[in-house]
Amino acid sequence: MRILIDTNVLISAFVFGGKAGKLLELLFDSSNELLISEYVDLEVKEKLEMKWPDKAERVYSLYHSLPFIFCKSTSERTGNLRDKKDIPILNDALFLKADIIVSGDKDFLEAGLENPQVFSPSMLYDYLSAIN
Repeated sequence: MRILIDTNVLISAFVFGGKAGKLLELLFDSSNELLISEYVDLEVKEKLEMKWPDKAERVYSLYHSLPFIFCKSTSERTGNLRDKKDIPILNDALFLKADIIVSGDKDFLEAGLENPQVFSPSMLYDYLSAIN
């Protein structure tokens, strides 16, 4: 599967661990393609620098050393989502032919998307744990 990971999942995993961290560990041990778009990558860097300036460079460097596939973003900005900040992520998921978006964003989770599907870290972790 091709899985696009949203900014909030990455930040949560690297700063706090928890279910998002466990999900990434599970995904690293799988054959799934873990996609990070330019848009998400830039958001990760900006949020780390803004909220944890003393840790930002180390965390960002560690994150870039992991087996993610860093991808170009599309300039397309169409769609009808409640939170307009989610539109670039949805457009990137479509552009990159992602099967799944992993996001903790309530607006994404309630958008009713079928392709790509949207899972919270907890939902995807529980699903993947059940089938393995």
